[in-house]
Amino acid sequence: MDFQNLQTFCTVISEGSMTAAASKLSITQPAVSQQIRQLEKDFGVKLLSRNARKVKPTVQGQIFYETSNRVLNLIQNARNSIQAISLNLSGEKINVSTINSIGLHLVSPVIGSFLKLNSNMKLSLLYGTGESVVQRMQKGELDMVVMPDIRKEYGRDFPYFQKSLLFKDTLYFVGSGKDQNLPKSVLFKDIGRMRLIQVENHYLAFQNVFQQEMRKKGLAFEPSFQCDNIGTVKRAVESGLGCGFLPAHSIHKQLRLGRLKLIEIEDFDYSVNVYFYLKPDEKKSRIIEILKLLILQQAQAIS
Repeated sequence: MDFQNLQTFCTVISEGSMTAAASKLSITQPAVSQQIRQLEKDFGVKLLSRNARKVKPTVQGQIFYETSNRVLNLIQNARNSIQAISLNLSGEKINVSTINSIGLHLVSPVIGSFLKLNSNMKLSLLYGTGESVVQRMQKGELDMVVMPDIRKEYGRDFPYFQKSLLFKDTLYFVGSGKDQNLPKSVLFKDIGRMRLIQVENHYLAFQNVFQQEMRKKGLAFEPSFQCDNIGTVKRAVESGLGCGFLPAHSIHKQLRLGRLKLIEIEDFDYSVNVYFYLKPDEKKSRIIEILKLLILQQAQAIS
């Protein structure tokens, strides 16, 4: 079986159409159709159902999609590991920084496995608030940064850093999974009747939007607990001390296991793109590119 066909099939599903997949893969739409037909011929079943210009996986296609994604991730992991081992890293140092929640869930697992393959590499991983990371970028101390959109969240721009999208993050309003009395959905004004817990100094634009929404609706309520550590806030919410907004990337496991409960706010939502910010450096470019790919795979694995 051609692994390119697997990649094309997964791209069709993720993009929702043959045309969009062809554009993303930089191939023609007939080539995409041919690869899908070949897969369906190999398995003897229909993998896609077509409705107007949209395509969706059949039951068999969904099973194949989930398996193919795992296979492609394993192949990419193996490729990155082989590339990492072949690098001569003994004389290079990489400075990486991010906020603590992204670091804990996306960066730390990657850094650990990468260093096992490259014991001579010098690497600095710094966690902090968004403002502290931005200050280090301004001073030119960092090679690679993983952050929510710096222009949107912190009003800053660093054109000498190359920027590429990692994933789209959403701020979920959640409460304890143990609390059977929590509603499935509320209006924004109803939040004021709940005990609130708030993350500080990470998503500044979100805090501004939240305050603006309160003013627009003539509301005024203060959180009962604030902390700049997302892990601490998450544990406080999970234990039933209150409800709060937490980034989706940090709570997938808790939601899946029922330790946290999602509460939909019908008239309010907030999302932000999370980016890689890479400082161009010819000597370090191969190292940074592998780290980037590993972090991207980690993000896909927990989403």
